[in-house]
Amino acid sequence: MDISLRYRRTVIGPLWITLTLAATIASVGTVYAALFKQDIGAFLPSFAVGLIVWTLIATTLQEGSNIFVASGQLIKAVPAPLIVHVLQMIARNVLIFAHHLVIVVLLYVVMPWPLHWNMLLVVPGFAILFLMLLGGAVALGMLCARFRDIGSAIVSGLQFIFFLTPIIWTEDSVRGTAFHWLTWVNPFATLLDLVRRPLLSQPTSAEQWLLGVAYAIVVVVIGLGCYARYRHRVAYWL
Repeated sequence: MDISLRYRRTVIGPLWITLTLAATIASVGTVYAALFKQDIGAFLPSFAVGLIVWTLIATTLQEGSNIFVASGQLIKAVPAPLIVHVLQMIARNVLIFAHHLVIVVLLYVVMPWPLHWNMLLVVPGFAILFLMLLGGAVALGMLCARFRDIGSAIVSGLQFIFFLTPIIWTEDSVRGTAFHWLTWVNPFATLLDLVRRPLLSQPTSAEQWLLGVAYAIVVVVIGLGCYARYRHRVAYWL
């Protein structure tokens, strides 16, 4: 219902977002493949899936940081658990993410890659990402409800992190250089690869899975701790 109301009286509804993202992938992906002298058949699918997953991450964290402020009137009027507003926002973004997966299917038709059983690992990979987004949205939402300036800092920070994450560049292009450490210390790179690599039938290492689980546990514990301690104060901060 939330998505339907946003795109009321439009013909294709939320697919407008998918079309915009598809145009970005086609134009920017082609240009960067030429600039980095990459094989477009290998670069474009990786760039497309990376950008689709990053869009889910960035949109969820940005909206999550403002979720309680945006739902302030409803929070004051209806005695519902605060987690409901977070889950509604995440569900909306996951549905839009599912629409974006049409781009991956079309890319596979045009530029097919081998299909292996390890594609099923996308399920636990997405579960880890979902837990991270849930805990992060709760913690950031409460933090930004108390300190409003942090929301703008999060938007700017995500734009900066985007360029430090292997989306428009590949790990192979920095392998053996001083910048290769970015792929290990950047938690977003690990969480992104746990979804992207299985979708592209690429192997994932045990270290990536351990790091992904560790990141998710830490963020969920922080989110649950903030929720348990401050959920009764949020209404007074709005």
